[in-house]
Amino acid sequence: MSTDFSELFQPFRLGQIKLRNRIVMAPMVTHYSTDEGFVTEQLKNYYVARARGGVGLVIVEATCVDDQVGESFKRHLRINDDSHLPGLAQLVRAVKQEGAKIAIQLQYAGVEASLDQTGVQKVAPSPIARPNGEMPRGLTIQEVGELVLRFAKACHRAKKAGFDGVEVHGAHDYLLAQFLSSFFNRRSDIYGGGIKERARFLSEIIQSSKELVGQEYPVWCRLNGCEFGAQSGITTQEVQEVAKIAQNAGADAIHVSVMAYGVSPRSAPPTAQPPGNLIRFAEGVKRVVNIPVIAVGRIDPMTAEKALEEKRTDLISIGRALIADPEVPNKIASGKIEQIKPCISCWTCFDCVRAWNGPLRCAVNPIVGKEKECIIQRADRQKNVLVVGGGPAGMEAARVSALRGHNVTLYDQGQYLGGQLLLASIPSHKKVLETFVDYQREQLSAVGVKVKLEQKVSASMVEEAKPDVVILATGARQIIPQISGIDRPTVILAQDVLAGNAKVGNKVAIIGAELVGCEVAEFLIDKGSSVILMRRGENAATDVNPTIREHLLARLAAKGVTMLMGVLYQEVTDQGITITTKEGKRQIVEVDTVVIAAGNSPDAELSEALDGKVPELYLVGDCVEPRNIMSAVAEGYFAALEV
Repeated sequence: MSTDFSELFQPFRLGQIKLRNRIVMAPMVTHYSTDEGFVTEQLKNYYVARARGGVGLVIVEATCVDDQVGESFKRHLRINDDSHLPGLAQLVRAVKQEGAKIAIQLQYAGVEASLDQTGVQKVAPSPIARPNGEMPRGLTIQEVGELVLRFAKACHRAKKAGFDGVEVHGAHDYLLAQFLSSFFNRRSDIYGGGIKERARFLSEIIQSSKELVGQEYPVWCRLNGCEFGAQSGITTQEVQEVAKIAQNAGADAIHVSVMAYGVSPRSAPPTAQPPGNLIRFAEGVKRVVNIPVIAVGRIDPMTAEKALEEKRTDLISIGRALIADPEVPNKIASGKIEQIKPCISCWTCFDCVRAWNGPLRCAVNPIVGKEKECIIQRADRQKNVLVVGGGPAGMEAARVSALRGHNVTLYDQGQYLGGQLLLASIPSHKKVLETFVDYQREQLSAVGVKVKLEQKVSASMVEEAKPDVVILATGARQIIPQISGIDRPTVILAQDVLAGNAKVGNKVAIIGAELVGCEVAEFLIDKGSSVILMRRGENAATDVNPTIREHLLARLAAKGVTMLMGVLYQEVTDQGITITTKEGKRQIVEVDTVVIAAGNSPDAELSEALDGKVPELYLVGDCVEPRNIMSAVAEGYFAALEV
């Protein structure tokens, strides 16, 4: 395989669209529009940054064609009437000025519609509800015909706004995908039954759109290559049939994604999905059509180049990696792959918009959605900056401070930079965090930060160095709960378990069931221990992002981890640990090892000692209060902007 990425950066033609390379920005919902679905400066700046980053084609996020019934959420971008055209046209012009082509994805929610947003009952092919969801009503034949016209008119608006093409969203669990799926579509009329009938709605949309905008204007669709977890649903063989039907209807390309319903404890979580895991579904479609096929799914540069060389796909769609780093294409093209800020597949971006109904955010890129107002600029004068702590917050503060022209020295008492991420990357499915640690280390070297390892910093050292600025990222200390017998030799710390510095028995009780406790439980049960996870609260992993939490709890249950929630700790003894259950029953949990994972408290020793003794003092990360990666990186970044 070549290493110059000549295939990836080969110009390509999608219908009449001439692309500068074969990299496509996948459509991803941002919640950056107004409440009424109009384009904002924030939305425009977000897409312009990715176009400037070198992609060949930007596909704008799922855009609503009907705000009366088909809207999914607040701040849902719309193209349902002409009032949205001026803003969309401005977006088009701004993106094209950066050399990229731009398309827009047309979407109708179906069972994913928001009753709070629309105020009316959801619609679907058939009255089939998702698990724990509201019951939709089935669309009439007349209503389906009206929706075909809505899509076609939206396509015409897209052309008027200047978009180079349109993608019809027939994937995930939106309305068109529901018509294609035998799980949702139980109709007995012309839009239900076999796959040809179920694909009729999609086919009519493509045909009607082409009739309205002209056969030369590029229109294509996104499809699920497979549906995982549904009792029934579209199969890979049926997708091939749908792809051929779409091609015959006039589609200029097929963009292949997948859909998963529910969580399987047998499936790896997002952080452990291998690169290019979904290319096989695009490859299956490519075998049966003569139009370009777009593949997606955590595709790294080497995997992308290989897939193109082997002709498994024609175009590479990149999503979350471009949220983390808009400059991915430019960095690949210039041979600076090691400088790409890696997506850690934590799905914070997904949960921000779907679970929390908020604006798109990223754990490793603190300025996503703030591309214009939070850029790094040179400081008015150079300062000597001393950073204490080499975790994600400290390294980000040091990196940005150096980029602003300051003279930066970073101290850490460990052997290696990385802080809590060094331990966080050890549990099952977390190795991806190492890529972010490697990136941060590389960046410090690239920008000239002086790194001093294995040095514990005291207040006297700082005062002697006389820095202009001190940024403290000294982290946190593990909380030791006040329980009788907690000082017994059978009691060990979670961090020592992960680091391999403690002997663990066959029967283990873990005190604390947030992320660390849950991950240590899985880590130990995978090594053969029997594990009981307990906490005072009623539920486990409450501070964990919803998508990761679902996978984590499903795996723990499947692997046999015992959960004891709502307990009171009484005493650690030779037999194990005595507790009072939430029912008020006193119980001895017989174990030979007790692991403490009861959370952390800020390490404030140095900050208290330096208060008022240095010209500028900033605290970031866990030394303020225990943080996740997103908060730590963001605090480091924004503190450095103030220096």
